[in-house]
Amino acid sequence: MVSGYVNNHNNPDAYTNAMQGQVLLNGSQVPKIIWNQIKILIISNKDEFDIERDMLVTETLPKLQQYFLTQGIYVYFIDCNLNWNFDLSKNPYHILRYMKELKDAYQTSTGHFLLTFVGNKYGQIVLPIELSTIDFHNIKNSASDLGKDIKLLEEWYLLDDKLSPPMYKLKDPDENFSTIPSRSISTYDINSCENQEWNEAYFNLVDLFLSVLNEKSNMKSMHDIQLLSYVEMLFNYSIKLSPSGSMCILRQLDGLNEKSKGNESYIDLLSGGRLDKIRQEKLKRFRESIINKLSNNNDNKNDFKIEDNRTILNIPWKDNGEFQSDDSDYQRYLRTLNASIFLRIKSLNQHFNDLSILNHYKNSEQILYNEILVHLTYYSKYSSYTCLGFDYFINNNYSFKQWLTLANTTEHYPFMIFGSRASGKTLLCTKIVQYLLNSLEKNVSCIIRYFNLTTKSRNIVEIFSSICTQMCSFEHIPKLNNEQEINYIEYYQLVIENLSKIQKPFILMIDGIEEISPTTQHVSSIGFYQALLQLLPPKVISFH
Repeated sequence: MVSGYVNNHNNPDAYTNAMQGQVLLNGSQVPKIIWNQIKILIISNKDEFDIERDMLVTETLPKLQQYFLTQGIYVYFIDCNLNWNFDLSKNPYHILRYMKELKDAYQTSTGHFLLTFVGNKYGQIVLPIELSTIDFHNIKNSASDLGKDIKLLEEWYLLDDKLSPPMYKLKDPDENFSTIPSRSISTYDINSCENQEWNEAYFNLVDLFLSVLNEKSNMKSMHDIQLLSYVEMLFNYSIKLSPSGSMCILRQLDGLNEKSKGNESYIDLLSGGRLDKIRQEKLKRFRESIINKLSNNNDNKNDFKIEDNRTILNIPWKDNGEFQSDDSDYQRYLRTLNASIFLRIKSLNQHFNDLSILNHYKNSEQILYNEILVHLTYYSKYSSYTCLGFDYFINNNYSFKQWLTLANTTEHYPFMIFGSRASGKTLLCTKIVQYLLNSLEKNVSCIIRYFNLTTKSRNIVEIFSSICTQMCSFEHIPKLNNEQEINYIEYYQLVIENLSKIQKPFILMIDGIEEISPTTQHVSSIGFYQALLQLLPPKVISFH
């Protein structure tokens, strides 16, 4: 799992820990927000799986959408190769963007978030974006020894001395060739010329790197330069996020070789039609790693088999190099593929739902749980940022230290942070809460709200009622009676008094409190403001 997110909600304490804010304590992870969607990124080598990708859109996706629509879940695919007139793997900066897309799919998808197609072709190598000064000079010197032209290396990798330590960075081809990413009729000739120029530079750089790393494979300093295909890079990244959400189709074209007719899109070839043995060896290791990574059943709970996330299909290669629509073997393969993808996505989603603790909660409680997770996730993001001067503020600001001492021993007012827009109030407030959570004992409770982050945080009334509803989940606190008219202000005051009496530290943070009341609601909002800004009992710490 990637740090900061827990994929499943099958921990019995997950709901309670999130509701009481204890999930923010040291060593804990914020659970993944539960979304009513299945968002799957589809990756494959360009042109190698055109028929399969077309089948996904025309057959598999409509069936999935029809099935999950009855459950209120929306399903959609994101095809990395859709509408691209060039191979995106030739620009490593595109791979970084797709890693962000992949992480977003992981965070917002219930179930699978990646579908990988791997065939008889390894695909294009992704150039490294950064090289240490040692690696750069080692590669440069080794390339010179091998008789390689190093002009392109020096032209495309420039030293960035603003980094610490300094690194050589690859120039972004999209910035160097402005018409490559935005092809149009008016720029077609320029686009073709620039595309050809970058392709030549790319292939020469890849050849240089592969030659050096193969000849100097014993050079320890360059072991981190892996030179993988974009398919393998994204698949490996997805495994780090969650093996259970990564699905892979391993298709083997039996009888395909470098002499087969029409094999250009299905096997790695060098100029002159020779087999690219380096890439084919990489493909062999990649396929072995897929089987290994989707066999180690770390998620083996309730008979869940992670090896079912991979499907191996063999079909014979046709001598004419074309797959005919009426070919019985190929049609059987497509039907099997369609069924296996549909059933696996369906079963994994059902598996997650069966394990989810939310099955035991009402719909209103599920909505509140997700609401809280949105704010906690935002807090986790902000708390990872650096706040310049924060340590000095904590150690040397006398008024803050005095206020904090009072907050633990006697009545006190909330700590208010004032400043202009974009002055860093949100970050400072978040970092103070993080500091207190790290300082206080483990039994602290915490509620966090950010203005306008969700539909329940658009004004003071919504935020106040949401806070009170969350307080209802605290231990030793009287529950809200939904059958009677609720006076949230009285309930809020009752809760903080009870928490203070039982000596249970409580932190309340509301960011942007000055913005959460529209001008039309000033009068009706005064009572809520007064409640939040009143004197607080000991052990109750409030930031606004």
